[in-house]
Amino acid sequence: MAMSDPVADMLTRLRNGSRAKHEKVDIHTSKLKLQLVKILKNEGYIKNFKKVTKDGVNYIRVFLKYDDDNN
Repeated sequence: MAMSDPVADMLTRLRNGSRAKHEKVDIHTSKLKLQLVKILKNEGYIKNFKKVTKDGVNYIRVFLKYDDDNN
């Protein structure tokens, strides 16, 4: 039986995007993920986020934050 953990998937996407120095990461949207991204923004872990629709599918576009040394 296959199991899925959407929150762990979201955090893995953010971590992988950050390690690859991407400017932004798109995550499939849900109410829970949107609330978690709001908390990450309020706590200063990400630059910003917005809801986008691409090919009829809703996403949360998360803009990653780096320090002055791009770390």
